[in-house]
Order: sequence, then structure tokens, then C-alpha cells
Amino acid sequence: MISPPGRDRLYVRHAAAAELGAWSVERDIRWADIDRARALSRPDLLARIRDAVIVESYHPVNIARLLRLASDDVDAGALLSLELYDGFKHFHGLRTYLDVVEYQPAITDDDILAARRAPVDDPPGPDDLIARLVSFMLSEHLASYFFRRLGEQSPEPILAELLSLIAADEARHAESTSDLLAKRISGNRSIIPRVLDAASRFRHFAEDAVGAVPVTQPGDPLAIRTFAARIEHLCGVRLVDHMKASL
Repeated sequence: MISPPGRDRLYVRHAAAAELGAWSVERDIRWADIDRARALSRPDLLARIRDAVIVESYHPVNIARLLRLASDDVDAGALLSLELYDGFKHFHGLRTYLDVVEYQPAITDDDILAARRAPVDDPPGPDDLIARLVSFMLSEHLASYFFRRLGEQSPEPILAELLSLIAADEARHAESTSDLLAKRISGNRSIIPRVLDAASRFRHFAEDAVGAVPVTQPGDPLAIRTFAARIEHLCGVRLVDHMKASL
């Protein structure tokens, strides 16, 4: 078999991974099989889902910033575009689920637009890219654990299946953003301290829009350990050592 040209390009590899994990809100979710009573037995879980829908709806604002800042990088443009579409699928799938089970309060378009208008943000400068990529990478990393844990807790099997699909997407997004940072580091290792600084001051990209970003297990030890391991793999420096040296 003849391999397509450019198969070693970063965006080609990640596009192939996205294709392997592709799923459809319309075709792959068994909407008719949802057990509404079981879903509504966990209103606390559905409340977190509702918050997550608002977070996912905020992706166009955040990724638009990243696309402007990374306009010099073909790989970044392609990978961020893939992540923007996946974010839409997550928003669409989770909002549809809440509508099907008739969860209240229902999400309105006004709720979504209010979150997008909320942040008072200075125009991003060229030096902001690294910090914003680190924030996005770690936000997606933690989101993969958030959705995985929600799926483990869900008493309703269709929601558990949907959340498993979303968690896998989020893990892939964290990896692709890590690869974008690794590409920048390979060209200029002097940015490593900026990556470490951004990780040590991490804030979820959507905090300005939604306030407290939903969690399932505060202080999740596995999520925290793998958070630190991701930074160490990227920078060759333990995050805890960098934080101690910065005191």
C-alpha cells in the first residue's frame, strides 16, 4: 500500500488519530435507549454535566485566541481546528442528552452567550501563546479525567457511553497540544521556564467565563500525578522542583 505524502507531519498523524476515534452524535449515541428515570436519579451529576456544556460552548472564544497567536504554525492551525470541532460535538451531545431527559434548569442560548461575554480580556500579545497553550493542554488533560469519572458514576448507561467517548477525545486533545508545545521547545529550549511557570500557575481556560469549573473528585490523585508527569515529560524538569526553586 502506498502511504500518503506528508504522513510524518504532526497534523497528519493527529488527524489520523482523530479519524480512528471518530464518533457521531447522531449515529453512535443510542438516544432512544436512554433511561430517563435512572438519569434523573443523580441530579448532582446532571448539574455537573450542565456546567460542562457551558464550558464546552466556550471553546470558540478560547481557540479563536489560540489560532490568532499561532498563525505562524500550520500544525497548530490544523490541530486546533480539529479540537474546535470536537468541542462542538461534546457541547452538542451533552446538551442533547440534558434535553432528552428534560433536566431543569434547561440550558438556554442566553446562558451560553452570557458566558462568552463574561471575560474582560486584554488583547493577547505574542508572548501569551506559550502560557495559553499550557493552560489549554492541562485543561484538556483534567477534562479527560473529569468525564471519565462522571462516566464511572453514571447510573444511566447511555450517558456513561457518551462520557467515555468524550473522555477519549479530551485525552487526545491534551496530547496534541503537548506536541505543539514540544515542537516549540525543540526549536527554542529557552521557553521551558515559561512552560513550567505557566503550569505552576495553572488556571482552567474557562474559569473567567464560568467561575468554578466543575470537578468530580477534588484532588484526584491520579489526575494530579499525570498532570505533573506530562509537564516533566515535556520539559525534562519535575514541576515540583521548579516550584521549589521559584520560592
